[in-house]
Amino acid sequence: MTDSSAVSSEADRVIDAHVHMNPFWRLDDDALALLREHGHGFEKKVDLAKNPEKFVSYLDEQGIERAAIINYVTPILGYTHDVNEWAASFRDAAPDRVLAFGGFDPNEADDPEAVLDRAIDDLALDGIKIHPPHQNVQANDYLDEPGYRGLDGLRRLYERCAAADIPVMVHTGTSIFPGARSRLADPMPLDDVAVDFPDLDVVMAHGGRPMYTDEAWFLLRRHENVYFDVSSIPPSNLLEHFPRLEAVADQTLFGSDWPGPMVPDIGENVADIRALDVPDEAVDRILYGTAAELFDLE
Repeated sequence: MTDSSAVSSEADRVIDAHVHMNPFWRLDDDALALLREHGHGFEKKVDLAKNPEKFVSYLDEQGIERAAIINYVTPILGYTHDVNEWAASFRDAAPDRVLAFGGFDPNEADDPEAVLDRAIDDLALDGIKIHPPHQNVQANDYLDEPGYRGLDGLRRLYERCAAADIPVMVHTGTSIFPGARSRLADPMPLDDVAVDFPDLDVVMAHGGRPMYTDEAWFLLRRHENVYFDVSSIPPSNLLEHFPRLEAVADQTLFGSDWPGPMVPDIGENVADIRALDVPDEAVDRILYGTAAELFDLE
C-alpha cells in the first residue's frame, strides 16, 4: 500500500467518498451487535472514530488523500440529528483530509428549518444524507399529491442544499440492519428529485445494489446532476452491474463503505478498482477527479 507522502501525480490520488466514521457507541444494541459480529477489528475502528489523528494515520497507510465520513439520522439504529455536530467536529480536527456528511430525517425534525440552518449554515457540512429504508421515507415524498406525503421538510432539504451547492446523498439498495425497509431502496423516486431540483447534486449511495442497479444506470444516463458511489459493491462485481462504467466515469465516485460489515481495508478496494478492465482515464476519474469536482477541491 502507498503512503500518502509518496502520492505525487494526479493518477495516484484517491478520494474515498463513503467511509463510515460514526459515533458507533451511540448505536442501539442490535446494530452494535451486528457490527461486532461482522466488522473484523471493530474495537480498533471505534478507537479511530474517537481519535481523528489516528484516522488520518490510517488514511496515510491506505494511500487516501481525503475521505468523506458518512453520517445520517436513523431512529432504528439510534442516531439523531446530534450526529451532525459529531461529524462536523471530527472533520474540523482534520479539515484538509476529511469531508463531513451529516443527516436529515424529515420525520424526526420538529423544526426542519432550524435543523437545516444548523447543518448547512452553522456547521457548514459538506453534504447531507437521507436513508429511505431506515427513515421510512421516499426520496420524492415532498410531492403533495395522492400517494405521497407532502413532506415540506424534504423539499426544503433539496432547496437548501442546491442553494448551498452541497450534494444530497441518498441510500439506494438493500440494508441488512434490523428494522430496515428495503422496499424503499429503489432509486427511481430520485427521477422526480432530479427533475424538480436540477441545480441539486444527488449521489446514489451504493448504486442500488444488488437489485436496483438497472434503475441506477437509467438515472445516471438521464440526469447530469445524478451521481453514484460504488461503495459496498465488491469491485470484482462492479462491471457485472455496470458493464459500461467508463461511460459514466464523470458521475462515479469511489467509496469503500469501510469499516462496514465484511468490508476490506480501503487500500484493497482501491487496488481492485485499478485492476478493472476500464481505461486508466476513467479509473482516475472514479478514484479522484469526479469527487474533486463535486466537492470543489480543485
